Amino acid sequence: MHDLTLLSCSFNTPLVTHNMLKSFTSLHPECPVIISENSTNFETRTILTAAKIPFFQNSGGLHGPSVDLLLEACTTKYALLVDTDVLFLKTHDDIFETFKQLDLTLMGEIVGDRGGKKLHLRVHPWHCFIDVERVKQHNIKFFCMDRQKSRGEKRYDVGSSFFEDIKRHKLKIADFQGNGSYYKHYEGMSWHINRHGQHDGDIDTDEQATHNNEGILNYGRHVLTTYLNETQSLNNQTLTYRA
Repeated sequence: MHDLTLLSCSFNTPLVTHNMLKSFTSLHPECPVIISENSTNFETRTILTAAKIPFFQNSGGLHGPSVDLLLEACTTKYALLVDTDVLFLKTHDDIFETFKQLDLTLMGEIVGDRGGKKLHLRVHPWHCFIDVERVKQHNIKFFCMDRQKSRGEKRYDVGSSFFEDIKRHKLKIADFQGNGSYYKHYEGMSWHINRHGQHDGDIDTDEQATHNNEGILNYGRHVLTTYLNETQSLNNQTLTYRA
């Protein structure tokens, strides 16, 4: 997987970011990593510097525009974009090979409406494969402020305009539902809660939505800051990175 770079945005989640990277590098030690370090404190930078993980400081940066900075900085043909609140459960070599063999531009879980909101289709941005070389060739950006701010019948969530533009260029997109098998996403533990608070009415108007479920949030915090039994085979490993 030397032609794949792991990309992620970190925002004031040092332990969460540390455990995501620990789970990834233990399975893919040869894979490059780049982090957009959007934190307003120094803790995550200290961890990344000690582990020699490449990052650029982007204090206070927003998630969508930061992904465009990551894609611009990426020098491999492909990228795996994840949120920091993901733990990797097994190697991605086989599914990555499938992504390449099918000549895809984007692959992840395709979703639409959620949290009580009517949303344009997108691939969940917390775990998706991207052909970086191809989106650069077509000048496709991950984030579009005009569409993000629009208030039509359906709204654009993070990644919706990216999905729309890839589709408009007639490039191939595939649905991949790997949550629970290839990785586990503890939703809301990354930038979202720190920036918007637990009850974000702008995204989740449904009180039963994941970001509004205190039980799920507390469980996610517990797992991601202690690295518990479901990733037991990776426990006690230090964070190491080999460029």
